[in-house]
Amino acid sequence: MKKLAYILFFIVIVIAILGVLGKIPLPPSNPTPQVPDANPHTGFGIVNRSDSSTAINFDVVAPGISYRTSHPENGPYKNTTTTSIRLIRGHDLDATGDASSWSFIVRQPEQVLLVTNSRYGEKQYNWSGKYPEDEINLSRIITPRELFLKNRALIIPTEESVTNESRELSLAGNTYYLTITGQGTRDLEFDATTGAYTSP
Repeated sequence: MKKLAYILFFIVIVIAILGVLGKIPLPPSNPTPQVPDANPHTGFGIVNRSDSSTAINFDVVAPGISYRTSHPENGPYKNTTTTSIRLIRGHDLDATGDASSWSFIVRQPEQVLLVTNSRYGEKQYNWSGKYPEDEINLSRIITPRELFLKNRALIIPTEESVTNESRELSLAGNTYYLTITGQGTRDLEFDATTGAYTSP
């Protein structure tokens, strides 16, 4: 029995050494699975979820989306001046309305793009999924930070909510949809122009 234990121990050590040397692939120590992120209100999802190690301010990334997607030097995309944002998603929002990543569905005459902003930078992809018909006018909406400030008592009812709950935000048409997940799930809706709470 003791001899069998020594043999097993030796085998484990050999496998570990080979794994370190790259001879045997070992499972990642910190896997980051891609999980479909569905939104029950808009009827479709975006597979793009980043970790929450770096918060990104909406005001920093949103204003230049239309410009950057209209210039081919930013990627192999057609040059056009007619660009409209149809959907905005924020993932893992903190208590200030900043997110670990932002996703934009951008409509152009020749194509539809998914533009993502995360700690890895901005990336553009062709999008063939569904998207809302109504255009989002960034100059007419309040920002997620303003929304969270205006409705803090509703969104973050206790200090424990900051760390014990996760928040996913969508903007479609003139409505913000906020899903808060903790011990249960809360779905809140807000007018995107005024920030007023509109859920029944």
